[in-house]
Amino acid sequence: MTLQRSVSALVLGLWLSTGGLHAQTSPRIVWSVPTPSGLANSIVGVGWSPAGGRIAVGSTDRWVRARAASNGALQWSTLQTPIGSGTADQAIFSTDGAMIAAHNSGQGWTWRVHRAADGVFVGKLVGTLQANGVVAFAPDAQLAAFTGDGGFDHWSVASFSTLSLAGTGYQKISTNWVFSPDNALQASASQGTITIRRRSDGAVVQLIGGGNVRGTTPMQFSPDSMTLAAYVRTPNETTLFRVSDGTVLRRFTNPTTNEDVSFVRFSPSGTRLVTTGYQPFETPEGFDQRGIIRFWRVSDGSLRHSFATGTGLGVTSPVAWNPAFTRFAFGTYEGSTVVATVPSP
Repeated sequence: MTLQRSVSALVLGLWLSTGGLHAQTSPRIVWSVPTPSGLANSIVGVGWSPAGGRIAVGSTDRWVRARAASNGALQWSTLQTPIGSGTADQAIFSTDGAMIAAHNSGQGWTWRVHRAADGVFVGKLVGTLQANGVVAFAPDAQLAAFTGDGGFDHWSVASFSTLSLAGTGYQKISTNWVFSPDNALQASASQGTITIRRRSDGAVVQLIGGGNVRGTTPMQFSPDSMTLAAYVRTPNETTLFRVSDGTVLRRFTNPTTNEDVSFVRFSPSGTRLVTTGYQPFETPEGFDQRGIIRFWRVSDGSLRHSFATGTGLGVTSPVAWNPAFTRFAFGTYEGSTVVATVPSP
């Protein structure tokens, strides 16, 4: 490649990193704090309390931490056990904000539940795949005693996701599940097919050709449970499907062909779609990358804002909204937790 082409690629990359014409009203960072230990890690799970005052994050160093939503001050930290287990990849608040369910990638479908106020461990939530294909969740005896009931009433099933791996090496098959906000449906993605089931009896509602052939498929149901957004690396776009008949309603195509999306999230009203991931770009010295957050308008698929400020080498978590939908939180590859303002529509 000539020097002129390299410089042109760099200029284009810098233009895209700020969102080009969409950068005029990019979000303002409210605060950004690194991981306390300073050890190499990435923030991969983020949750915002329904009460509004607390954020919980999980990271690749197995720690779950709670921070004040106003300024990022550390409130407590707890190491997920056992030693040698995987990543703390989900941090989910109960619907009343009193508990936090932390998932560890090395512990199957088990979430360790902590008291949100101080991080004290109070029991576990356990997920199982039933014979009819439905994923069920239930508290263990300790958690049931703590909450005073044996059900799943304290949680929104749409906040959870599950993953199953079968086989080894190149033959490994990934299947990941997400759940509708009304608890009526679940969607599983595997080998380029998305299966939507009714949770009441396991009946298949739709089989949709979509999602990644290999690896997991970032996806989420809309707040009204009527549509499903799913990202696929080729052709590098997020597709909005209508659940009732599988019809493609919208395509959200990334501006650059080589970027990658790790998570897909809707705004609380469902009018916006937010994708997080990273964007490689070329410099005269070689290749580099930056984290990227894109805000899309659902009604017409237009890209409204591209956010690459304070995103590090990659945004490695989904976004989490505050109850008023004025701020959002995310985590970076370098281990920073960031809160920023929600941009204009």
